[in-house]
Amino acid sequence: MALAEVARTFGLTEPGMRGLLLRRGVVLRRKVHTLRHDAFDTLEPEACYWLGFLFADGCVTYRSNYLPQISVGLAARDRDHLVSLRLFLGSSSSISAPNLIRQSCQFSVRSRQLAERLITLGRYQGPVNARLTESRDFWRGVVDGDGSFGVYRRSNPSKSTFAQFRLVGSQRLLRAFVDFLGVHGIHGLSVRPHKTIHTVGTTCKPAGRIVALLYDGASVALPRKAEIARRILAERVL
Repeated sequence: MALAEVARTFGLTEPGMRGLLLRRGVVLRRKVHTLRHDAFDTLEPEACYWLGFLFADGCVTYRSNYLPQISVGLAARDRDHLVSLRLFLGSSSSISAPNLIRQSCQFSVRSRQLAERLITLGRYQGPVNARLTESRDFWRGVVDGDGSFGVYRRSNPSKSTFAQFRLVGSQRLLRAFVDFLGVHGIHGLSVRPHKTIHTVGTTCKPAGRIVALLYDGASVALPRKAEIARRILAERVL
């Protein structure tokens, strides 16, 4: 049986089952996975998007005697988006299925080149690469990972709907986002502390303009949020 099949049989994630078998001394068959280690070497639009998504939801982990691991987890309803990421990376690694304990899907790859590229571009510290901060595709990826927006009706039924936008993250990343918005004529937003992180948000026309800037005509986006963006654009909540 394949490791993923064994994990499903016992209701565990694939990484969890792998660790259990290794601790019990089981010799696993080695499988060589395909992977585009140079996927982020050129900052074209789709690469910028997935970098933004990994900046928000991804994690780079270093362990002795192992290649660095890039991992990301999403709710089961968004599993298809992990499939799209796997396709972009040219990876044959599996996506773990949700179980009774964890209602999320996990995807990871091991690559020193990809990990070092993420770190160099500013994933954890230092300035974020200028090419990324100028890219609406990068910021759409960040918002798909750590942002939220929607259309809401005012308390007065006779009033029209309004848009609301919010993004959470590190202070340095959000400040770069506010600068990006300023370049595109969207002003007045400020970065505020929120528990252990920071947040930036707005409502009404500025929120609609942000959504239009990031999602109008986008070639890749989280389907669930792309649908909300289409509604905002259709209803002209700008």
